[in-house]
Amino acid sequence: MINLLVGCTFTVVLFALMRQVNQRWQSPLLNPVLLCIVTLSTTLLLGDIDYIDYRNATQPVSFFLEVAVVALALPLYQQLHTIRPYLLLIGLTSFIGITCATLIAFWLCQLFSAPYTLTASLMALSVTTPITLIVTDSLNGLPGVAAIMVILIGVLGGVFGLSLLTLAGVTKPQAKGIALGVACHAIGTAAAMEHHPAAGAFASAAMIISAVITASWVPMLFALLQGIIS
Repeated sequence: MINLLVGCTFTVVLFALMRQVNQRWQSPLLNPVLLCIVTLSTTLLLGDIDYIDYRNATQPVSFFLEVAVVALALPLYQQLHTIRPYLLLIGLTSFIGITCATLIAFWLCQLFSAPYTLTASLMALSVTTPITLIVTDSLNGLPGVAAIMVILIGVLGGVFGLSLLTLAGVTKPQAKGIALGVACHAIGTAAAMEHHPAAGAFASAAMIISAVITASWVPMLFALLQGIIS
C-alpha cells in the first residue's frame, strides 16, 4: 500500500517539476500532462506498483482535478462581454464539430468491422471524462476504452493542437480556442488558456456547449446511424 501523503506529494511535485521543464524549454512535446503520464507509467511499471494502490493514494488529487475543471469558467466569466455576441456561432460550430467527430468515428468502426461495444465506446470522445463515461454507459459501450481514448485525445490536442491550427492558417486566438474546446475538452482548453486569454475563454465556452450537445445529441445520432446500417 502507498501512503496517502506520499502518493499525493509525489504527484503534485512531479507535475510542478514538469511545468518548470515545459516553461524552460517551451516545446509542445514537453506538455506537462504528457510528461507526467509517461513518468508515472514508467515509475509504476519499474517499481512494480499496483495502479489501484496508486489511485487510492491520490484520491485527494483526483477530487481537486474536478474542481480545476470548474475553475476553467473563470476566463469565460472574464471574457463574457467578448463571447456573448458569438454564442450562437460557437454553438453551431460545436454542433458541427461533435457531429463530424461522431460520424467519422462511426465510419471508421464500420470500415474495420469493429464490434458494437467498441463502436459505442468511441462515439463520445470530445468531452470531459465524466460525461464520456455517462454517454458510453448509456450506449452499452466500454467505459474503460472511452476513458483511455478521451485522455489520449486531450493530450494529443494539448501537445500538437496549436501547432496544427497554425499550420492550417488559423491565426485568431478565438478560433483556436473554439477548435481546442470542441475537440480536446479540458486539456485542450488548458493549453488554449496558456496560449492567449481570449483563446482560453472561447475554449471554455466551446467545451461547455460541446458537453451539452454530446450528452443530448450523440445518443440519438448513434441510434440513427445504427438504424441506417441495420
